[in-house]
Amino acid sequence: MAQRRLLVVVAAAGALVLSVAPAGAGPARDRGTLTLSHRLDLTHGPYVEGSISYLNLKRGGRVVLRRSGSGPIRTRLKPHAGLYRVVSYQRPCDGNCSTLDPPVDRCSKRVRVYAGEASGARAVTRPGRGCRIKVIEPEAFPSARRVRAARDYLRGRAVSSLALLDTHRRLRGYRPHRSYVTASVVKAMLLVGRLRQLGNHRPSASDRAVLEPMIEVSDNHAADAAYGWVGDAGLLAVGKLAGMHDLLVPGGHWGNVQFSAADQARLFIKIDKLVPPRSRSYARRLLSSIVSYQRWGFSRYSRRRGWHAFFKGGWRTTGRGALVHEAALFEHGGRRFSMVVLTDGNPSHDYGTETLRGVAARIFR
Repeated sequence: MAQRRLLVVVAAAGALVLSVAPAGAGPARDRGTLTLSHRLDLTHGPYVEGSISYLNLKRGGRVVLRRSGSGPIRTRLKPHAGLYRVVSYQRPCDGNCSTLDPPVDRCSKRVRVYAGEASGARAVTRPGRGCRIKVIEPEAFPSARRVRAARDYLRGRAVSSLALLDTHRRLRGYRPHRSYVTASVVKAMLLVGRLRQLGNHRPSASDRAVLEPMIEVSDNHAADAAYGWVGDAGLLAVGKLAGMHDLLVPGGHWGNVQFSAADQARLFIKIDKLVPPRSRSYARRLLSSIVSYQRWGFSRYSRRRGWHAFFKGGWRTTGRGALVHEAALFEHGGRRFSMVVLTDGNPSHDYGTETLRGVAARIFR
């Protein structure tokens, strides 16, 4: 046959692999699981003299993994989250497979890997009849049905907004860009701002004496001290890093800050990643250690379903009535998503907290 080429790595060698996720490279939370497989369907017969199967994985046009062999192929990887392309083809053998014919029965398909989740691609080739690839990707949490139920619920409540970035990082919700004045939710931004100022240094005793009461019991005097450190410029810097496009910092006091539910959802989905590595576990501990009498929102429902919550709530009185907010990051089994509910004009604080629980009940049901 024409255009034969000498096979450098033959079936006896088993496979050539360029690892997508070398051990210790990059944070585990940015990676997902990808299972790739290939088999021959010999219902209509094999290649006359056999063949070598090839299964490649590409990202951005670059081959990041190659597998080959004379039998079934199966491999499991821990790649970075992102979009990949799986390519399968055969090279029929000539004689004892010391030389191979050009590629035939080629097919390819895109597959997306999500952080903390499992995807897969199964290729099947029928000799001389082509190949096909079936892609398996996880369903996002929360589902569209659950988000729709929460949205329908909010339509009957006081002034409210919902924003969440699901486990596929898609923004969904109800009036997510409506602007609200902050309450204590902004204290999470002050926490990030102060820890970023400290850089590679752990919080000192004086830092902890401010940051811990500010987050765990929502102490306003502690927030005043943190605001003195961080200032408006620090809040704006945190907002820029988080992608908070609706953020407004009028100045003068942390209580004047305005933002949208979408802003806070973008902040909380990456709130631990915005903190320097040496302080990351400290920030996560504070945001998961809110006192019991301020856990009147999401966490009552998320905990029952096995989701670990890192959150901050807020409440105050405005010209409309009672304002009640909550913003949170949820993690479970490597998956993570953020959810924020902002409300104003509530007839009472209890009515506002009931709205938070009503949304959580529909998301985590």
